[in-house]
Amino acid sequence: MALLKWELRKIWRPGILAAILVLGAVYYWMFPQFYIEHFTNGPQSQAQFALASGWVERYGPALEPEERAELDGQLTEEIAAFNTRIAAIPEAAAAGLTDYAAFLSFREDYLNGVKEAGGEADMDVEALLYRVYGGTNWYTIEELEQSMEAYDVQNESPVLQISDYQSAGYPEPMIQRKMELAVSDLRHSLLPSPVKHSTQEYGKDLAVWCVLSIVLLLSPTLVRDRLRNTRPMQWVSRRGRSVLNTQMGAALLSALVLTVVNVTVYAIPFLVQGPLRFAACGLGGFLSPGSPWFDWTYGAYLLVLVGLILALSLGSAGLTVFLSQYSGNYIAMLLKAVPLFVAVGAVLGSWLLNMPFCFRPLWDGYGPWVPRGAEAVAAAVLLFLGLGLCVLACWRQRKRELLS
Repeated sequence: MALLKWELRKIWRPGILAAILVLGAVYYWMFPQFYIEHFTNGPQSQAQFALASGWVERYGPALEPEERAELDGQLTEEIAAFNTRIAAIPEAAAAGLTDYAAFLSFREDYLNGVKEAGGEADMDVEALLYRVYGGTNWYTIEELEQSMEAYDVQNESPVLQISDYQSAGYPEPMIQRKMELAVSDLRHSLLPSPVKHSTQEYGKDLAVWCVLSIVLLLSPTLVRDRLRNTRPMQWVSRRGRSVLNTQMGAALLSALVLTVVNVTVYAIPFLVQGPLRFAACGLGGFLSPGSPWFDWTYGAYLLVLVGLILALSLGSAGLTVFLSQYSGNYIAMLLKAVPLFVAVGAVLGSWLLNMPFCFRPLWDGYGPWVPRGAEAVAAAVLLFLGLGLCVLACWRQRKRELLS
C-alpha cells in the first residue's frame, strides 16, 4: 500500500495538475461551453423544449393517442394568444395584420414572391416578420403544429415508412428494427430533439477531453524513472520487478479517478439545464429524429454514454502507460502521445459519442451503416487492448534480466 501511495504521488504532481487545470479551462471555454450556453439553440429549439417540458409534466414520458386531441385545444389557445400579442405591435397593425390568419397569409404570399423573384428579399418586410416573430408566440405555434403533424404521420403511416426503407435498400436488421419501432410505445416519446442533440455534442467534447487529460497525466510516468535510472534500484529492492505492476495499477487507478472527476465537473452545468425531466422518455419519438437500436430511456442512455467514456478513458490510459514504458525520453513519448490522442481521442472518441446505438452511417453521413452494438464492441476492444498491453508489459518485465 505504501508503494502504491508513492506511485500515485509521482503521477499526481502539482505541475502536471496545474497544466491540466489551465488547459481544461481553455478547452471548456472553446468547445463544450457552447452547448451549455445554447442548450436549446435558437427560438425553434427553445419552443420545442418548453412544449415538451409542459407535456412531460402533464402527460408523463409519452403522449398517448387518446391524449393527442388535447393538443388541438392547446393550439387554439396559442393562436388566441398570438392574436392578442400581434394587435399590440404597431408595425403589424399598420400593415393590416391583426390576427394569425392574416399574418399567415401575408407571410406565405411574401415567401412565394421571394421564391419567384429568385431569392431577392424585401428588408422592410423581413424586419416586420421578425418583429412579429419576436413579439408573439409564433415559434411556439410553429413547433406545436409540426409536432402534431409528426405525431399523426407516425401513427397513420408506419407501413409506408418501412416501405421507404425497403425501397432505399437499407440493411435487413434496420428494417426489422423499424418494424419493431412502428408498434412500440417509443414512437410516442416526448424527448425533444434539442436535448438529444446537445447531449451527444457535449458528450463528444467530454470524451475527447477525458482522453487528452489522461494522456497528459500519464505520459511522463514511466519515462521519468528511465531518465533517472531508477529501474535497476527498483529491481533489486524487496518488491523487485513487481514494482511495474504497482506502477501500472497506480496509472489505471489515476485514470479512473480523473475520468470520474471530469464527468462530475462536466455533469454539473449540464444537469442544471434540466435534461433529467426527460429521464423516463424513450430515445425515439416524434419530436427527435433518429431510430435507436435499443429500447432505452434517456436516463439509461446517459449511463450508457458514461460507460463508453469510462471504457475509452481506461483503454487510452493502458495504451499511454504502455508507450511510456518503452519511451527513452520525453521527446520520444511526445511523438507517441500526439498520434495516440488523435487516434483514440479526436477520432475514436468523437465517433463513439456521435449518436451511439442509433441508426447512423460510419462517418458524418458517409460510408456503410454502423451495425447494432458496434460502439460497445469498439469500446470493449480498446479497453481490453489497453489493459492487455499493460499485462504484457508486466509479464515481459518479470522475464527480463537485470542487465538486458
